Amino acid sequence: MRGVVNDTKEKPVCGIAGYVGPADALPVLLNALHRVEYRGYDSCGVAILNGRIETAKAVGYVDDLRAAIEDANGAASGAAAVPGSLGIGHTRWATVGSPSKLNAHPHLDCTGRVAVVHNGSVENHYPLREELRARGHRFRSETDTEVIAHLLEESGGSPDGVAEALARVHGPYAIAVLFEGSDAITVARRGSPIIIGLGHGENMVGSDVPAVLDRAHGFLHLEDGDIATVTAANVEIRHRGELVRRRVHHVNWGPEDVDKGGYAHFLLKEIHEQPRVLRDTLAGRITTDGRVTLDLKLDRRTMPEELFFLGCGSASHAAMVGETFFASLTDTRVQALEASEAVRPKRRGPGAWSVLVSQSGETADTVDAARDARRAGHFTLALTNVPESSITRTAHATHHLRAGQEISVASSKTYLAQLAGLYLLGLALYPPAERPRRKLAAALRKLPEAVQQALAMSPQLEQLGTRLAAAEHAFIIGKGINYPTALEGALKFKEVAYLHAEGYASGELKHGPFALLGPDTPVIAIMPRDDTYDRMLVAVEEVHSRGAPIIALTDCDNAELQSIAQSVVCLPPTEPMFTPVVGAVALQLMAYYCALAKGCPIDRPRNLAKSVTVH
Repeated sequence: MRGVVNDTKEKPVCGIAGYVGPADALPVLLNALHRVEYRGYDSCGVAILNGRIETAKAVGYVDDLRAAIEDANGAASGAAAVPGSLGIGHTRWATVGSPSKLNAHPHLDCTGRVAVVHNGSVENHYPLREELRARGHRFRSETDTEVIAHLLEESGGSPDGVAEALARVHGPYAIAVLFEGSDAITVARRGSPIIIGLGHGENMVGSDVPAVLDRAHGFLHLEDGDIATVTAANVEIRHRGELVRRRVHHVNWGPEDVDKGGYAHFLLKEIHEQPRVLRDTLAGRITTDGRVTLDLKLDRRTMPEELFFLGCGSASHAAMVGETFFASLTDTRVQALEASEAVRPKRRGPGAWSVLVSQSGETADTVDAARDARRAGHFTLALTNVPESSITRTAHATHHLRAGQEISVASSKTYLAQLAGLYLLGLALYPPAERPRRKLAAALRKLPEAVQQALAMSPQLEQLGTRLAAAEHAFIIGKGINYPTALEGALKFKEVAYLHAEGYASGELKHGPFALLGPDTPVIAIMPRDDTYDRMLVAVEEVHSRGAPIIALTDCDNAELQSIAQSVVCLPPTEPMFTPVVGAVALQLMAYYCALAKGCPIDRPRNLAKSVTVH
């Protein structure tokens, strides 16, 4: 867990691609960048080496870059517009320097003989830039990345000087570099992920597996401090000057998994994949007598005496659900914390557990929290969707979520997989007596069916989402285990529909937000028939008395509720502790259709990208 962060802005990783082999590099790079565009889409560019380094850049999406290259060359296809079989590319989420053609990667040194693409942040870029300027270097962009290109120039402008140049850089990075006169891509990592895809007579570089998926039969994760030289025939990795080997990994999904599959948007596809995701997450983990078995090899002699759940964004909302669920099973102290705000823990024994929740396994604050917790003596357990990610290599144990690749920036299926993973973990650590255990296990097994039923309600949820498109502000309220559902729903409306939605615990509305209620401020109330229902009904009556339109998400038919709510959605009933799963699906669909009605770029919301891998 962490102390004060110097830079409060979070910067997501951008998309990196590289290719070396017999084929024309440009179409390979453009296709690879298109598949990792969810990581950044403010601007993009490529650099191709063919005797000399040539670059092409554009503001906007990869399709804009493709069109610009074709227009500039008058070609029917961009395949031969920038010839060469060795190249690197990048699609950017702007941090230092606004989105512009000049600030787009790749960046060159003064001589034009070094090209670099970079994810991360050069925290000391300002003093380095001033030093380099004093020595005669001329800068073309506002970015911190360009500093790296000039440092590489000063270190000899060849792969041999990479370690020397990077020793001067403070902050996390993943870089891919072209050097004029070399037949290789040089790759380095510290704190930001990058992989090498292994092909047949060709190799690739990527920030994530989709970049290399269609041409690679396996891939390597670089570790912090690694510097790799990648040619068409060979990959050589050095760590602190010594040759090392990294394990080859494979994935059980293919290029079709990063296609829309006939849906209008990745988000809609991934929402509809959730019944299958839940089945995959639960498969083989619940026995016929209702016991949960996880492949974690836990030592029962060091069971938790206190539990911390940590995550960022949607994962922090899943952690909050986990806190409430675990508290229902055990008297052990449990606490959910935002990983970005968690205070570095004091040293404790192995009875303290930290459970780290991260879709990508690369979220910087969550990985740092894992490291801090481990140093403090905690047992650390990662719940993640990506095997061999940074967090799996940091934590003592990992529970894999099996959600598959998620492309849309807004989390959907991975959020449900996180919830299911936390439910399984709770029942594995604290199995109830036989009768309640069987009841909970049966309800878990029925969750995919309940989600399928909720998806079948899309027409009603589409009407409500479309109606919400006219609103400028909205509140989503819940209580108990569905307070985090309110937060997650509000996040979805903000992310994809640009609707200013606030998630609130229902009892907190009267402590200030009531002043904002009125006919133009809809309130969505999450109120399944559990032990919070009566108090939620009181809150809804209070909202009604202030004239705000109400949309009630419930699982029962109640005449009183029908009389005061403008719309009542009767969701499929399930075990009360599992209602966040069904409620989240309804809110995802409403947010999607709200965004669709407003014409928002649903899979690529402004100012956001998929993974937050540096501070």
